[in-house]
Amino acid sequence: MSGTTGKRLAKNTAFMYIRMFVLMVVSFYTSRIVLQQLGVDDYGIYNLVGSIVAMFASLRIIFSSSTQRYLNYEIGQGNAQNLQLVFNLSIYINLLIGIIFILCVEGLGIWFFTHKINVSPDRIHAAFIVFQCATAIAAISIITSVFDAVIIAHEHMNFYACIAIIESVMKLGIAFLLSHAPIDKLVFYGLLLLGVAVVILCVNIIYCKWHFQEVKLRLIWDKVYFKQMTQFAGWNFLGNTAYAVTQNGVNMILNVFGGTVVNAARGIAFQVSEMTKQFLININTVMTPYSIQAYAGGKYDDFQKAIFISSKILFYVQLMLTIPLVYLTPWLLQLWLGTVPEYSVVFLQLTLCITLIRSIHGPIDTIFKAKGDLKYYQIVEGLILSLPLALGYIVLKAGAHYAWIFVCCIIMEQVNLLAILILARKVAGFNSTAYTCNILLPACLCLICAGGLFYLNTLTSTLWQQIVISLASMVICSAIWWWCILKREERKQILSLIPNRHVEYRTR
Repeated sequence: MSGTTGKRLAKNTAFMYIRMFVLMVVSFYTSRIVLQQLGVDDYGIYNLVGSIVAMFASLRIIFSSSTQRYLNYEIGQGNAQNLQLVFNLSIYINLLIGIIFILCVEGLGIWFFTHKINVSPDRIHAAFIVFQCATAIAAISIITSVFDAVIIAHEHMNFYACIAIIESVMKLGIAFLLSHAPIDKLVFYGLLLLGVAVVILCVNIIYCKWHFQEVKLRLIWDKVYFKQMTQFAGWNFLGNTAYAVTQNGVNMILNVFGGTVVNAARGIAFQVSEMTKQFLININTVMTPYSIQAYAGGKYDDFQKAIFISSKILFYVQLMLTIPLVYLTPWLLQLWLGTVPEYSVVFLQLTLCITLIRSIHGPIDTIFKAKGDLKYYQIVEGLILSLPLALGYIVLKAGAHYAWIFVCCIIMEQVNLLAILILARKVAGFNSTAYTCNILLPACLCLICAGGLFYLNTLTSTLWQQIVISLASMVICSAIWWWCILKREERKQILSLIPNRHVEYRTR
């Protein structure tokens, strides 16, 4: 990776982090207002039937990766004339996926509302309307993902950051409008969120038509290319939808056994974990175009180095976010929400553990996308990640605490990580052994240290003691990461990105 490339990646990452920081502040404040305006029960209902919105908002970048992969591949090979073909075929494919998605979700939704939903009878009508709005928003997001892909493939991260900030500010405005809702607040909230999704799609279309020549709707057809892209997009959609269904299935199971109060607690935990996950998505979004272009250009050593360094950075970023959030969960939730729904603390702590395990999933995902072979990867991952639903239902039916369903998810995430690493070696020739020795084993050492200090943290009684232990854990884990996980050249490369720093870096 050259110095110019490193600086470009650093610049794009800076735009993504500005975006993330503003989104985090606005989103947390928005959630507080929405919780106050809707109340715990209606907030729980929204997080039950409307969680599909949050899930597909987080998966929008993942869906865009199908288009982005082929755009970056053509850019990497210098085939600019194929970009318009890729764009138009992507529109056809995503429209087809959107239709299939609506049919599947509507069928599942009608069954759930008819047989399983656990809400007050007088709120079922409002919940159903919100569900329809959520389904429409998710379908719009599938179409919007095509334009996201074009923007990311061309690395226009400044606009990508701006449009996300505008979207979050609009949602904050909706939260303030709830106090003046002319109809049922829950219904009003769902309808206005649908309006925001339509506006964002229109803005993305206008921007892309002005800036990118390939964004022109044409009756272009290539049977072979369409088959390749359909298979890629189809497996990508099925795999990630399986993950989305699992996450929403957890919410449904919690509703069956615990009602809307438990859904509210899970909604709080889910939102915080998704916000921390945005840090990971930002880094992976910046690294993915470079990685795929390197693979397409035959630079396999650069490609593998990019997978390694992005995995190391993603794990460290998530670990530094997870430690203070887990150690200080009760105090932070009290500061954020004022009134903390029951079970929120333990749900958040366990959900953050799931996100930490999943932090290095993105770079491994890129291996299969660069190769263009997703079939077995998505089958394996879909099957493994669906198991927590069955296991969770069994343990809750046996009378276990609600938190045990998250423990099942943690176990299956670890199994899934090992399985896809083995598959990466077989499908793409990836050096899984080196990856395990250089990243996973030292990462386990970090987790052991963090876990031991967390136990010490539970024995303390004052906030200041917990803050000190949290900082100590972050320092120790940072030292392990810097000296045991990073290689010497990686440390030098990271230091070279610090502005106005010109030093000769030496290691023992």
